[in-house]
Amino acid sequence: GIRKLSLDWYSRWEDQPNDMEEELSLNMEKELHLLDSLEPPSKIEKLRIRGYRGSQLPRWMAKQSDSCGPADDTHIVMQRNPSEFSHLTELVLDNLPNLEHLGELVELPPIRILKLKRLPKLVELLTTTTGEEGVEVLCCFHHLSTLVISDCPKLLVKPYFPPSLQSLRLEGNNGQLVSSGCFFRPRHHDATHAHGDESSSSSYFADETGTHLERLELRRLTGSSSGWEVLQHLTGLHTLEIFKCTDLTHLPESIHCPTTLCRLLITGCHNLRVLPDWLVELKSLQLIALQQLPEQIGELCSLQHLTLGSVIYLTCLPESMQRLTSLRTLDLSYCDALT
Repeated sequence: GIRKLSLDWYSRWEDQPNDMEEELSLNMEKELHLLDSLEPPSKIEKLRIRGYRGSQLPRWMAKQSDSCGPADDTHIVMQRNPSEFSHLTELVLDNLPNLEHLGELVELPPIRILKLKRLPKLVELLTTTTGEEGVEVLCCFHHLSTLVISDCPKLLVKPYFPPSLQSLRLEGNNGQLVSSGCFFRPRHHDATHAHGDESSSSSYFADETGTHLERLELRRLTGSSSGWEVLQHLTGLHTLEIFKCTDLTHLPESIHCPTTLCRLLITGCHNLRVLPDWLVELKSLQLIALQQLPEQIGELCSLQHLTLGSVIYLTCLPESMQRLTSLRTLDLSYCDALT
């Protein structure tokens, strides 16, 4: 049977003016009905929905079929046992411009990869649900290891990122997710914590159970790095990639804290003028890609791979590079001023 399915939309009404609200609403309802009828086979492993213009997800993705959709007899009702999605490992929602809420998704215990891209109106991703007597229970993403959130400017993750997460990419105007107080699952939390109260963010850090996060990508984030103090608590971080964060003027000292950091890539951050002296204290670094070259680069005794692509003002290499005895590859592409 079908293991991988992509439901891609293209419709001419996407460029219609906003004043045609009645026709827009009608088209959104038609697309919802269409998506309701495109229920995937029970053993689907990878599912992508792209370009869909409806305002809500189909009934076969909702935990309670009567919790969403218009209350009329013409709407197709799909009752599905959540266990029938037991093979789904990857879900991609891409370019859904009118989707505001995911609602309570069906339980997806096997899902390992979740990608949310270009969802400008989406306001929240719920990772837990409230059970009996207000007890919080992990809901949909028991084994989620990779999460990509790209160009979702209003999105908040509530109450915290799944503890199983190993790789996280935040791309576009999602800086609010870096500085939020819901990055960790707390060991002991009350109702205030459960709702992600930012005022209690410090208690999340002090009372967290740890994190499996190994890779963090921060791409095209706007605003300064003043809210990046969360990085100092990512004690298992191996790879940090910072790409085209054009408002970044200096590296936050919180990067200094993850002693396990092996790969550091900083590219396209054109307002980052000076690198801090403590950068060479990250002794575990094996791969580094930079826009500048610290004079004491030779202190990184474990460094194996060094990339200095497009450092147009670099005229000579520092003498300390002679001490990089573990270095295997050196990339000086487009360093035109180097002699």
